[in-house]
Amino acid sequence: MATKKKGGSKRSAGKSSARRGGAKRGAKRSSAKKGGAKKAVKKAAVKRAAKKAVVRRAVKKAAVKRAVKKAAVKRAVKRAAVKKAVVKRVAKKAAVKKAARKRPASTLERVKRVASGVVEQAQSAMSSGVDAVKEGVENIVERVSG
Repeated sequence: MATKKKGGSKRSAGKSSARRGGAKRGAKRSSAKKGGAKKAVKKAAVKRAAKKAVVRRAVKKAAVKRAVKKAAVKRAVKRAAVKKAVVKRVAKKAAVKKAARKRPASTLERVKRVASGVVEQAQSAMSSGVDAVKEGVENIVERVSG
């Protein structure tokens, strides 16, 4: 039979870990675990921030693209308007030149046109003169008869 040792200098397998200070070591171990958890949380936060930055960059790029497209469209519209205006101006000038060209160049035609204008003016003046003469005659008749 094995004899029991006295004095308790050596640790026996039956003693609890609390008495040996194993709890302390366990606590240390758990804190180490907590540190790992903290690292994981940090990593996740960094990942999230990176994702957000990527999304933000993409949104910015899209906004810039949209702005560039809008500017290009505006420029195209402006150019089209300018072209239309130029075309209109050119068309107007051409129409004016055509109108000027339509008039006959011969002197006989021009004399006829001027003469007909003068005749019209004379007719209107004569009719108004006749009316004036009639009124004058009426006045005389009234004075004489009155």
